[in-house]
Amino acid sequence: MRVLVADPAAGSRLSLVVTLKGFDAGIEVIETSEGRETLEALTGKRPDIAFVNVHMDGVSGAEALAISRHQGVRPLTILMADGVMKHWVDLSVELDAYEFLKKPIDADHVTALLKNHRRMRQPLRLLLVDHADTARATVRKIFERSRFSFEIDETDAGRHALKLLQLTSYDLALFDMNLKGMDGLETACQAREVAPDTKLLIMSVSPATTLPGALKHFGVEALLEKPFYIRDVEKVFHKIYGLRRPYLMNALTPETEAKARVAALR
Repeated sequence: MRVLVADPAAGSRLSLVVTLKGFDAGIEVIETSEGRETLEALTGKRPDIAFVNVHMDGVSGAEALAISRHQGVRPLTILMADGVMKHWVDLSVELDAYEFLKKPIDADHVTALLKNHRRMRQPLRLLLVDHADTARATVRKIFERSRFSFEIDETDAGRHALKLLQLTSYDLALFDMNLKGMDGLETACQAREVAPDTKLLIMSVSPATTLPGALKHFGVEALLEKPFYIRDVEKVFHKIYGLRRPYLMNALTPETEAKARVAALR
């Protein structure tokens, strides 16, 4: 794993490096102290994770991230600042950041972020079940653009899904509620028997208020209400896998959520 630590304060960089190496001694750490150097490290080294202070000399940390992002560099980005900025959520959304941290940085929080990244990098085998070709294509695109890694198989019918679940070890199965023939809830109920180790999810348009309770009864992990987006998927998987949710994810309002959807697609 390659991690960029970009901060003008040597003490702050050292503290982060100690935490990173304590988590995994094999991490390759790149340190920078000013904006132009940070931009060169982002575009030249292409780190997996970037801890970047938004305030740096010359080119700001935020500008370095924006420029590199336009060049296709998209590390898991953690913004840092000496205090909470007035528009920190908007800036984070604009840069498609994963988290925003106020200094001094809490080592336990950094460790949690590293654990999250490790989980995101581990491919999850997903079975996608929806009778509509266009719907499956849309859902596949959303999942493939999330921060989590997926290997996706597809089918358009519940009975075929059950056969696949018997033959293949899937981490997850996602059923549309309105499958033709055997509906999504019935399929999930039978899937619980044939694949007890597979995590089950349901997607539905405007679900009834009683549906979430029924899903829990049948062992379904989560409900994705259509239309859903990348950040909706990421929220669900943070919950399913017991990952610490970023402050940023908790701070998003409906307005900033809409901006985040646009930023994630750029």
